[in-house]
Amino acid sequence: MTGDQQRRMYDALKRIARGYQTPDQLRRGSEKQYGLDYTEALEYAYENMQQDARNAIKGLRRPRESKS
Repeated sequence: MTGDQQRRMYDALKRIARGYQTPDQLRRGSEKQYGLDYTEALEYAYENMQQDARNAIKGLRRPRESKS
């Protein structure tokens, strides 16, 4: 894995771990913040997380398992 790929993976994982609101935060503020009810806001957040993960692994192969 190249340095660029590692940075892309790290950035995506960090965005997924810290960049999204928690379900409780969405429940309390989605209507006011986004004009969406909680269920819709949660669906969009989930879809965005999936897209972030797809972008992070785009063009990468699964590493081989090391033989011990």
